[in-house]
Order: sequence, then C-alpha cells, then structure tokens
Amino acid sequence: MTLRESFLSLVRLGMGISNTPLPDTIDWTALEALAEQQGLNAIVLDGIEKLPASARPPQEFLLEWIGMVMQDEARYAEQQKAARKMADLFSKNDIRTYVLKGEVVSECYPKPEHRVSSDMDCFLLPFGGEFDAWTLGNDLMKSQGVEIRTSFYKNSTFFMPNLTVENHKYMTPCRGNKQLETLEWMLEGLLHDDLQPSHSDDYRKDGDADSRKFEGSWLYRPPVMVTALFLIEHAYSHFLHEGLTWRHVLDWMMFSRKHRKEIEWYSFEAMVEKFGFKKFYDSYNRLGKYALAELPESELTKKDKRMLEDVWEELDLHDTTEGFKGKLNLVGNTLRAWWKYHYFAEITMIHALWIQAYGVLFDKHPQLARK
Repeated sequence: MTLRESFLSLVRLGMGISNTPLPDTIDWTALEALAEQQGLNAIVLDGIEKLPASARPPQEFLLEWIGMVMQDEARYAEQQKAARKMADLFSKNDIRTYVLKGEVVSECYPKPEHRVSSDMDCFLLPFGGEFDAWTLGNDLMKSQGVEIRTSFYKNSTFFMPNLTVENHKYMTPCRGNKQLETLEWMLEGLLHDDLQPSHSDDYRKDGDADSRKFEGSWLYRPPVMVTALFLIEHAYSHFLHEGLTWRHVLDWMMFSRKHRKEIEWYSFEAMVEKFGFKKFYDSYNRLGKYALAELPESELTKKDKRMLEDVWEELDLHDTTEGFKGKLNLVGNTLRAWWKYHYFAEITMIHALWIQAYGVLFDKHPQLARK
C-alpha cells in the first residue's frame, strides 16, 4: 500500500466511512506532511485514533500531532466567536450576514471543528431598504479599528483578531466574464429572494432564511442551491488557477450528502451545464465518490485520473493575487493550466486569457446593480 493509499484509508476511517487495513509500516512523518498539505490533518488524526495502539505512530510523535489539532480546535472556536461578534454588529445596523462555505460546510463533517479553515467568506445584504450593505459593512469594521483591504474588485478583507474575513462584493470572479456575470445575477437573485419569508419556488426547498440562521447568532446559511453552485464554481476556479486538495473534494461530498434531499438535482445539474462546469463536475464528483470509497479507482476514467494527479500535487500558491504582480501570477497559472482548459473547460486557454485581459482593460471595476 502506497503512502497515498494509506492517507485515504485514514481519511475514510476518520470520516467513519470504512475500515481499510493499513500496512504494517508507515512513514508517519511523510504522512503527516501529506495530511497538512491536503488540509486534513485533524481528520487523519481521527482515523489514527481508531487504530489499535500497536498500529499507531510513536507516542511522542502522536502527542505532537494531537497538540497541533488541539490548536486548530481552539482556533476554530475563536473564529466562531469573532464571526458571531461581527454578525451581531452588522445585524444592529440592518445587515444580514450570509456565510459562504465555512461553517455551512464544516457542520456537515462528523466533527465540524476538524474541518480547518484559514478564513471566513461572507456576503452582506440589507434587511430592508436599498443601501449598499457591502460598503456599510466595510465602514462598520473600520469604525471598530479593524484593518481592511479593499483593493481587490471581488471582495474586501477584514483582518480581525483571530479571524480573517473575505467580505464578498461578488460571489464569482465575474470581471470580464459574461457567463459568470449571469451566474452572479442568479446567485444574488436567490439571496435577495431569500429576504422575503413568503417567497417560494423550485430553488427553495429548505424554508425561509430565519429557519437557516445558525443558533445563537446572526449568521445565516444561504439557500442550498446558492451554496451548491458556489462550491462548484469555487472548486472549478481553484482547479484552474491554483489546484485542488482533498479537502475541496470532501467539502462538496459532505455538503451534497447532508443536503441531498433539499437540492433540486435536475435544476442544479442544468445550471452546472449551463455555466460550463459539467466537464469539471463529472470528474470532480467521481473523485469525491472515490474518496468516500463509493467508487473503486479502477472505474475512474483517464480524465478523472488526470484530475486525481493534480489533487495530489501541492497547490500553486502565490504571495499575492492583487496588483500588477497578481495579474502576472494569474496569467502564469493560466498558461500552465492549458491541459485543464483542454479537458475540463468549455473555453480554451486563449479565451481565458482574453477574458482576463478584457476584465483588466475594460471591466476593471464591474458594476452589477443590486436589486
């Protein structure tokens, strides 16, 4: 059994999915590094804790691993407190705070505090009236002495104690991209409709927003269709520009299984195809089934295996995504991802570069009027 197979066996065991036998000897240092790279350090530890004592790492090594996970758990608790404090401030100023990913996904895991996240993504809307909740949210955080960055067109960033928040002006990287602009309109429309408790349609099988408020807070879960499409678009963009990790894959699988009865699958799959994600989604979803031991590796297609190898690679991260250097980084990532566009996108790499250039030159600050 390879290191990668041992890793997936422990992930499955940690998720309570299967109990695959492990080899007698494991390079625990290499496995811990792989778990850290994949963002699943805590979940792999959950798997290790289900092993017999004789099959676990040396005690000193294991105690260090437990200590790191305990730090992650403490960080998770502090992040929750900070997010709730922020949402409370916003609610007092007639702003509703929707959580994008984050706790909406972590609550789908067996141990939510073991789904590690470095930041929080949110989208703000007014409870009533027509004011710009995004701008007011920025101003409110400034008034609290919080450092804020607003140079990126897609979101502002709050550097709060214990929590970094991306306050999304747009949920998608829609600059210069007419297709994603249409998706952005749709997602924002669903959130605006969500402000009306009496509203009901095919996309809202999960009740009104008040029924989806996190207990004891002013944080809200978006309608499941919003989160489902947001997760797919987010993973698609990550895949093309930086790469994927198994945590991205598990996020989708855990969310889609927890909410399988609430997702209107016919509409969801139609949207996936409409917005150009189908080639990506087909392999991405199969890799999810493979991760959860629902699909053997022998049944993965050649395209699936190309994506699988990319998941195992380290992310192609850069120190910035903003300014001139950030634009060069984006172009470099796009050029290196030529094969991803060839196999998994509805547009070519050249078209993607054209969209980026058009966005920078003619749509630098997109203006989508709020409803």
